[in-house]
Amino acid sequence: MYKLHSKTAELPFVHIKQNMHLTELKTIGLKQVDTEFRLYAIGHNLKRIYNEIHRKNN
Repeated sequence: MYKLHSKTAELPFVHIKQNMHLTELKTIGLKQVDTEFRLYAIGHNLKRIYNEIHRKNN
């Protein structure tokens, strides 16, 4: 069960940290940090959608 969790839940965080170079958040305060991380998550999801569409068209 842990192996399944590590594949589904931890990979987006690894991608955001390594490929989007997020080593630390630049804002202070819980609301601002939440907003900043959500923007990174949106970017990650948009990149996944783009790659999926691109993969289907080729």
